[in-house]
Amino acid sequence: MRKIILIVSSVILLSTGIFAANTKNISSVTKQDVQELNKLSDPKSVQSASDTIDDWAHSAIKKFGINEFGEHNGKFFFFASQSVSLMPSDPQFGDALVNAYDKALMKLQNEYIMARSGKVIIHKIKELHQDNSTNANDIELPAPSTKGFLGKVLKIFDKTLDVTNKKLDSELIKLGTSPQELAQMTPSMKKNTYKDEFLKNIIHTASEQIAGLFPIQTSLAKDANGQYVVGIIAVASQKTIQIAKDISLQRSTLIKGKGKKVEDLLPAEPKDYISTFGVRLSYDLDGTPMIISYGVGSYTPNSGDSYINDQLKSEAKDNAISNADGQIAEIVNGYMNAQESRKNGEEIKKYVQRKMKPNSDTIEKTIKNIVKITNNRAKSHASMSLKGISTVKTWRYTTDKGVKFVGAVRVWKYESLSAVNNFNNEKYKSAKSKTKKPTYKKSLSVSKPVNDVNDF
Repeated sequence: MRKIILIVSSVILLSTGIFAANTKNISSVTKQDVQELNKLSDPKSVQSASDTIDDWAHSAIKKFGINEFGEHNGKFFFFASQSVSLMPSDPQFGDALVNAYDKALMKLQNEYIMARSGKVIIHKIKELHQDNSTNANDIELPAPSTKGFLGKVLKIFDKTLDVTNKKLDSELIKLGTSPQELAQMTPSMKKNTYKDEFLKNIIHTASEQIAGLFPIQTSLAKDANGQYVVGIIAVASQKTIQIAKDISLQRSTLIKGKGKKVEDLLPAEPKDYISTFGVRLSYDLDGTPMIISYGVGSYTPNSGDSYINDQLKSEAKDNAISNADGQIAEIVNGYMNAQESRKNGEEIKKYVQRKMKPNSDTIEKTIKNIVKITNNRAKSHASMSLKGISTVKTWRYTTDKGVKFVGAVRVWKYESLSAVNNFNNEKYKSAKSKTKKPTYKKSLSVSKPVNDVNDF
């Protein structure tokens, strides 16, 4: 007995000591510490990546001398964002990041064609049904001659069989009902006694070229929870549309701009390419338009197999080049069809229901629903000649989570187009053969701006 008491006393003394130490720590907590803890515990006070992207977009557009997105002096500015579906710790985060950019770009393109040639159709429906009859809540069983599943149930009732529990199932199977069909069907009947329904359906449609819509800056935001969001700002004008048309026809253009070296427009570090997506419009040293396209690919290494890893890396590079070329094709000669349907309204309904078995009770129910349904479908296609496109830069980068990125920067230039055309010309080749060959934590990452408002 004494031993037990001593043990208990020791525990009490130890607990008292710990409590005293904790009391000392608590007393040392400052008011600022308490405020910070309260702030972290309140999810509303933690800014999401989506909010960060929105703030970035409105700040970035002001650098072009514009306060809001929309039309300004014949130039149309658009913004769209898209959350990345996977967290950065997922092995396929790189693929999800590329997909998020493509989805954000389609949002931009959809908004672009709606602004150019969109049409709107609206349908409204108001329906009221009310049954105040004496027998409004009565549900009579139909005649046994009823066809289909219900008819089979009624035939069993007509035989006055005991259909409790599994006997009803076995009788239905004898009448040709499959067990799968049985599992999905509940023999019951409903009757509406009151229904008040209002629906409004607004449909937007558009079919238009998406050529000439150039991204001018992209961004990638991450919040404290690790969620990433992609943001894109793009612009279209008569000048950009004309540039796209001239390039698609592979003809010279009358439009000139301030010339820049390609290497001066590229990101400084490999990690900066992760937030640099899509294409950019710029001008070559001779003043002719050129299109810079950033293709991104990703792969998940196979542990312990260098051959497979090399193949995966090679495929990711090819995919990056393919993405870059596809982006140029859309900018130069893309076309999109889009339809957006938004159904809003409410439904208030009262009904009575009873199971399809003798002597079952009739139950009355009331349902109130808010209707809010959105359907959005867009389809685009593009094609162009690859003449004039060349790779000017390749890169690779591994995140701190081990996700592998590879990329390629592809550029379309009039100089490259001319070189290819000359190379394909037999007279040019024979003439050149006679001459000497010439010599030549919470974070926000933002792509390098390469334009001013006069470029568009």
